[in-house]
Amino acid sequence: MHAVPQLEVGESVLVAARPDDPPWRMSVDLMQHGQITLASQDDEPLPDEWQQLHEVHVTCLGRFSVYLVHVPVVRVGTTRLVIGEPGDDTAVQRRAYARVSSPVPATCALLDAETNTWQPFEAEVRDLGGGGCSVLSDIVPPDGTAMVISFAVDERQPVVVVGRVLPRDALPTIGKPMTRVEFALIRESDRDRILRFVLLTLAARRHVPQQL
Repeated sequence: MHAVPQLEVGESVLVAARPDDPPWRMSVDLMQHGQITLASQDDEPLPDEWQQLHEVHVTCLGRFSVYLVHVPVVRVGTTRLVIGEPGDDTAVQRRAYARVSSPVPATCALLDAETNTWQPFEAEVRDLGGGGCSVLSDIVPPDGTAMVISFAVDERQPVVVVGRVLPRDALPTIGKPMTRVEFALIRESDRDRILRFVLLTLAARRHVPQQL
């Protein structure tokens, strides 16, 4: 059983009635007496059917991991949801990283070790998370090659990281070869920005019209 992540007041989480439901973005509003009060974003009214819920699925991000936690519902208000605080016996699922599978605006450059120069190249970044990403490109970089990637994840200056090309296992292709990149040099504040971008992107699923 995985350790239960520690939530803090002001932290953003995703909440869904079932694991596959489009999630609601909420924030931790209050913690006391073994209970956690979650507030909806911009005081958006919660679904009427949530009044009948006995448990919800809460997704929260750690520095390096994403956790899916099943917690009991104490009560449901118009814009607030009170849940039981996770304990040692709480069911917790953990994945290595929260990731965004859709394309992310970015620019890339590879280090040419022989000339000690950076060579920019066209690539599409996918599968972005706190520890790395995948890139689709006509170029297939050698294992271990240093790569610089600049991400546009919010309205601030781009996030710039130095990555290392991981060994090419049997990876799928989506029209172009896929290369996995591990972040070797990244500021923790920039990692936090990436994780926040991931959380906001996951939450945006709820606002995408469902296809019939």
